[in-house]
Amino acid sequence: MGFNRFRLFVLIRVIVLFLTVAAFVYLIFFDRKYVTTVVTGFLIIFELFELFNYIESTNQKLTRFFDAIKYNDFNMSFTHDNKLGKTFKALNIAFKEVIDAILLERQKREEFFQELQVVIDNIASGIISIDEQGQIKLINRSALELLGLSRLRHSRQMTVKIKEIAEIVEALKDGSRTIYKSPDGRELAVFQTYYKLGQESYKLLSIQDIKAELQARELEAWQNLTKVLRHEIMNSIAPISSLTSTLTQIIAEDVEKEETRNIISHESLEDVEEGLRTISGRSDGLINFINAYRDYTNLPTPNKVDIAVNQIVQNTVNLMKSDFKEGQLKVRLPKTPQHLMLDEQLIEQVLINLIKNAREAVENTANGLVEIEVKITNQRTSILIQDNGPGIVKEAQQKIFMPFYSTKNRGSGIGLSLSKQIMQLHEGDILLESEIGKGSKFILIFH
Repeated sequence: MGFNRFRLFVLIRVIVLFLTVAAFVYLIFFDRKYVTTVVTGFLIIFELFELFNYIESTNQKLTRFFDAIKYNDFNMSFTHDNKLGKTFKALNIAFKEVIDAILLERQKREEFFQELQVVIDNIASGIISIDEQGQIKLINRSALELLGLSRLRHSRQMTVKIKEIAEIVEALKDGSRTIYKSPDGRELAVFQTYYKLGQESYKLLSIQDIKAELQARELEAWQNLTKVLRHEIMNSIAPISSLTSTLTQIIAEDVEKEETRNIISHESLEDVEEGLRTISGRSDGLINFINAYRDYTNLPTPNKVDIAVNQIVQNTVNLMKSDFKEGQLKVRLPKTPQHLMLDEQLIEQVLINLIKNAREAVENTANGLVEIEVKITNQRTSILIQDNGPGIVKEAQQKIFMPFYSTKNRGSGIGLSLSKQIMQLHEGDILLESEIGKGSKFILIFH
């Protein structure tokens, strides 16, 4: 509405100016009244000046408005600016509404920034942001405390030249994560990532104190291992102790002692022989158990070489396919093989163990099927070994990678825990997905 009035007033001024110019021309060439002509000329000049001033005032108001936005100067008031009269009242109100909206958005953004700052400053993980010039743009309270830099909390100019941060940056030179030991003896896990804001690139370091967590997990691992060792050793020692007592009793009661010889009945002799065989068998079982524990705790360092994952899988399948019935084993490999740095023998050992377990799972299943697939997703390679066997109960799924835990009557409980350890040595992992009645899927993940 205001802008329509503006156009109307400009049009009126232009028409008046046109009529005045026409009168001026008429007076010069036809009437020849010089005084009136001079007055008309001054009137033309006045009308031009007034028209220019009217339009220029509008431009100045728009310029002031855009300058206020450009320089974040929102103290300007347009509602009381009535130099142009009531014509631009609607425009003044519109200016005010835009500025109020900008101020409100700015206030919300400031509140969100302050909230984010409080969250970052109070999380347990340390956060450090470093720009391309090595200037620290952000460091939270936890990072300062974890690195023992609380004394620098109020320092405005912090760079990676600070000894503790420089050591972390140097350790991360060839990787995205590292373990750093702080001056006060804490073990810190440091993760590195990158992000970009506008044209600037930044390095973001995330720091976590893992010593307490490692100690808790170590204690839990020792407790679990102790339970397993106690269980296995007691399973062997208890029958040996019982049989020893029984054999001692047989010798005391059934053996007739004479001066030059001892006489024992055939029945008692058979009982002694059977007891000794049982003791020998349990002793061998205990020795095998100890040897298995020794193998688990003495894995060789992986000899990694550049090799195609397809090749390892195919070699393992060729080795074991004779154990399967026709149509019981299916393999899917990607057309473009993915090359990784792996120890071929150790990874084959993992695959053999998992494929063997899958085959045993489908032995008593109608139309039993074991599927092996190599998948590449987002540059991450994984190997899937899936069966349609009976599946694994949830309680067992939580313990299945525990050393010496087995769901089989004659299982040693070493295979899966050994496979887990081998994958960890390759900076990978092994996961289990299983559902009762539908089968199990083991996933080898290579990062």
